[in-house]
Amino acid sequence: MSADTINHTEIGLSRVALQYQESPKFLAWLRALLAYSDEIETLFQKMALQVDIDQAEGVNLDVIGVIVGRSRIIESSIPVGFFGFEDQPGVLSYGEEGFPGIGGRFRDETEPAFASSVLADPEYRLLLKAKIIKNHSHGYTEEVLDGLSTLIPGAPVVADDNGLMLMQVGIGRELRFWEQVLIKEEDLLSRPAGVLINSYTHWDGSAYFGFEGQPGALGFGEEGNPAIGGKLAEEF
Repeated sequence: MSADTINHTEIGLSRVALQYQESPKFLAWLRALLAYSDEIETLFQKMALQVDIDQAEGVNLDVIGVIVGRSRIIESSIPVGFFGFEDQPGVLSYGEEGFPGIGGRFRDETEPAFASSVLADPEYRLLLKAKIIKNHSHGYTEEVLDGLSTLIPGAPVVADDNGLMLMQVGIGRELRFWEQVLIKEEDLLSRPAGVLINSYTHWDGSAYFGFEGQPGALGFGEEGNPAIGGKLAEEF
């Protein structure tokens, strides 16, 4: 229960006139009467938890999702482990004869390369909060940043107006594939009417490449020594 829970029995007994404080029958009757108020208070507290995004779980969180207009199912968010090449998300390498557990098989032309994902409660809460921000948005840049910060908490985020009804967003953390799907494909970021987000980038916030004057940026790398230099930002 929250700190605002009212103990009706305690309050009621504290208001009993002095001449009745030694009356067992009256006090028993009063406790029985106030017990119903305490039961109602418990019900109200339970209802409050069920509609609190930070407290609700399971089916109660799904009910909030229906109200907000956002399912916990994310389409095409998990790469299936087929054979592939470097930089392709979730792919496996060549196999090895006699070791069926190594490598990935070739994907049939009719097979989907990605599977849907059902978000667990912690990730679903982030999704719902971002959706709520968009539902109440007026299209300001600050609201784009709020949506990004909600989906990717703790990472620096930027949003730039490129003019010509275009804008770009960036996140200072290397994102997992399903996070990229959330941001780009699920259309969760608010923006002014008619404006297109035409560029999405992410980078390693602790070791990114940049030039003189950019705070925290690292310079060019050195062949054979991956510890030197910063990583380039990547579009997704």
